[in-house]
Amino acid sequence: MVNWKALVAEFIGTFTLVFVGSAAVWFAKTTPGYAAGPLIPALAHGFAVVFAAYALGKISGAHLNPAVTTAIAIAGGIDWVKAAFYIVTQIVAALVAALLLNALLLPAAPSGAAVAAANFFGAFSYNTAVTTSIGALFTEAILTFFLAFAVVMGAVYGKAGDLAGLVIGLTLVMAIVAGGGISEASLNPARSIGPALVAGKLDNIWIYIIGPVLGAAAAAAVVRYVFDPNAPPKTPPTRNTGRR
Repeated sequence: MVNWKALVAEFIGTFTLVFVGSAAVWFAKTTPGYAAGPLIPALAHGFAVVFAAYALGKISGAHLNPAVTTAIAIAGGIDWVKAAFYIVTQIVAALVAALLLNALLLPAAPSGAAVAAANFFGAFSYNTAVTTSIGALFTEAILTFFLAFAVVMGAVYGKAGDLAGLVIGLTLVMAIVAGGGISEASLNPARSIGPALVAGKLDNIWIYIIGPVLGAAAAAAVVRYVFDPNAPPKTPPTRNTGRR
């Protein structure tokens, strides 16, 4: 049976992430003299995740990300049928958020500081001056590994307690600050697909789908099969002193 409340919660959370994150990217790329690099977009994305984790986490788990949902399914935190519904909902929410933001912004200008818009409202592309497409793919994979690791350990296995939402949000901030200048650090296929479709920038979309999914799957596999957080703690054998 489909849990519609969970899907609505997932839609709201993903919409928030994409709308807020894309708006911050637009601000960072169109503000004259702006020199904070990826910091503002990083904080916007991180705060959006914290909002969703604490406002919606009890309803849907606040995945907001097909790669994260894949990691949670591998870790055993969600069945694959439910995961498929989540992923479709996340992509639809990202597309709606991108469409709405693009409708609110002015049309793209050919030049000038006020280039608004459709050019920059949230579609991702890697920095060709510092890396290649393969480099960007591995950047996305490595950074998503960190994010998914935090999600699986903190939320699925409960190792971060009530601070899981904050830990995940700050991990995303860390990843975007580190990778923003390389691949723009999407780490989220839905976050990439929605704006890319609206902007018509699909040439590099494979990087932002394959990279995050590979990184998330690797993180989930490491946690589940190497660390095995659900395994009972080992107790040392009783030492025989020879005394009775």
